[in-house]
Amino acid sequence: MQIRSYLFISVIILSLFAGIVEAEIQPLTCSLEKESNPFWSPDGDRIVFLSFDADSGNTNIHVMDADGLEKKQLTSNTSADFFFSNPWSPDGQKLLFISDRSGSYDLWSMNPDGSTKNQLTHGVHIVPWLHGPAGYGAVWSSLGDQIAYTSCWYENEDIRDTTNEQGNELKNVNFSKIHREADIWVMNSDGGGKQRLTTSGNARQPAWRPSSDEIAYLFFWPEGNEIRIMQDDGSEKRRLTSTGENVGTFDWSPDGSGITYDVITLATNSTQFSSALWTMNADGDRKQGLTSGNIDFSPVFSPDGDGIAFLSQSRAPSSLFIMNSNGSSPVGLALGYLNLITVQWSPDGKRVAVSDGEEVYVIPLENPATAGGDPIFILIVAVTGIVTIAICSRRQE
Repeated sequence: MQIRSYLFISVIILSLFAGIVEAEIQPLTCSLEKESNPFWSPDGDRIVFLSFDADSGNTNIHVMDADGLEKKQLTSNTSADFFFSNPWSPDGQKLLFISDRSGSYDLWSMNPDGSTKNQLTHGVHIVPWLHGPAGYGAVWSSLGDQIAYTSCWYENEDIRDTTNEQGNELKNVNFSKIHREADIWVMNSDGGGKQRLTTSGNARQPAWRPSSDEIAYLFFWPEGNEIRIMQDDGSEKRRLTSTGENVGTFDWSPDGSGITYDVITLATNSTQFSSALWTMNADGDRKQGLTSGNIDFSPVFSPDGDGIAFLSQSRAPSSLFIMNSNGSSPVGLALGYLNLITVQWSPDGKRVAVSDGEEVYVIPLENPATAGGDPIFILIVAVTGIVTIAICSRRQE
């Protein structure tokens, strides 16, 4: 029988790296499934996450207490159920998710205990599968009364060739039927009042401006992606970044006054690239570069707006960093974890939940940021530092 076990290792790390911090990495999951995409409930008491079931080949939604106890599976193994943006409604009473249980990838909602599942869209193809679903999906408005989502209208074409000339069933993908076209829509939280906001076929990744009627989104050009913004009725569209900046992801500051984003740059006549982090005001002014010369991505503001967590593929010995919102004092956390793919702040800003696509972890942050641009965390300035690493390992018995 395969069993996962925890292994706690105390590592002495020479202080050869700028910004080493003492942190305990706490695994919250340890099962045979691949678990990812943790999101805190608005009150910080629970974490919802995804779990891939190898037997069925489907992804399921689970919830657990913030300490990893009282885990509960909310969806069955008979359909693919997942999310990419925060599924929690602002009041914590609903979870928004994507499911193929109706035959196409549509939006559904349910209670946090898994009851009362309601289909909100019908045949709108929330994700154009095989072209990368991240960035599609849906997000709640600040009040929770509306949902902005991406709909991929392509006449319900089946992308799979199911039979050959002999009548045998096949599972080959017909790439000629795969479409990228997508537009942003808005609807009421119960699925009513649907309204199409864009018509270009190039709009994705909607994000409501906090406490506002505006929605920012990515507009896709062949030359690169730019951030645009509009009213929640689709009016007053305008650019916030230029096409040449090629934005990958972005995040609103908690007060809606600014945006942090990553810009991907491809070297001339080369496959090498870099990704730098930037901030700007909500109107697109006062752009400020925060990092450069690395592959930094997925910046996320802290709940108080004073800090930014981000991931990096070029800053060993860590892939998780936190810095002040002006780009100063970057601190590496989770040393030795080089494959983290998601990071989310707890509502109180005292912890972050992360995942490497295999397990979900929480990292307590002992010294929260203070105002005035001071370092977010007390750094280890001695010659050595001790970092406790918890590893979830598989073994055969």
